[in-house]
Amino acid sequence: MVLSEFQLTVLRKSSETRGYGGHTAISCRRHLERAWEIKDDMPEVAVFLAITAEEEAATSLFHALKKRNYDNANRIKLRDHRFKAGVYPFLKLLGETLIPLKESLSLQLYFDSEFQPSGEEIFRVKMPMFVKGEREYCLIPEPPLHIFSKDAAGENKDYLKEVRGVATEKGIESIYLYIKGLANERNKVLYASDSGIPNVVDATPALQRHTNAAMLNLTIYLLIEPHKRQNLPQEALNAFIKVLDRIEEKC
Repeated sequence: MVLSEFQLTVLRKSSETRGYGGHTAISCRRHLERAWEIKDDMPEVAVFLAITAEEEAATSLFHALKKRNYDNANRIKLRDHRFKAGVYPFLKLLGETLIPLKESLSLQLYFDSEFQPSGEEIFRVKMPMFVKGEREYCLIPEPPLHIFSKDAAGENKDYLKEVRGVATEKGIESIYLYIKGLANERNKVLYASDSGIPNVVDATPALQRHTNAAMLNLTIYLLIEPHKRQNLPQEALNAFIKVLDRIEEKC
């Protein structure tokens, strides 16, 4: 498994957190390592392990939201594969709605121990503003995701509407059916169907996709877990729950 130094740090730091979220982060790491080890000999099993790793990372994120008492966190169904499979695509679509912010400010993620009495490093976001002499001046939100975003009319953004719009632009006709289909992917590599048995020729693309998903889930986990309730995660969770509610209505 080839990971960047940043990704390795995310895996290590998330695995060092305490409680249920830390346990699922460790499980995620173990599943990823095993998936890449057996990808050539047992590709279907490797893909299943990678999917499970992504879901474990999503579970870490869910527990951070519950731990910090976010509104609607009690509505997250930890055993429902649709919830766990839906996190990554939702975060990707949500990220697209924040592009104007990213284009106006260069966002950088880093680990920092400053202002921590324990000296423990935590994940932060910084936005370089300007350089004067040899010093770089940055805007550092504290906590990192306590960000408020307004629409053109100055109103709070409707993230569900924004996510739907991005999905449509990407050719996703129904975000609800899209997430439902992703949740069923694990069954396709596990069980035979009327068309035959599962057959994965090259597991690498799927493993890379699920590894990237796990990394994003754990990155957001680390931006939420150490902090009290923040605005952006709350707004995102509200929209995510509405998406999953619609999936259940369509079942």
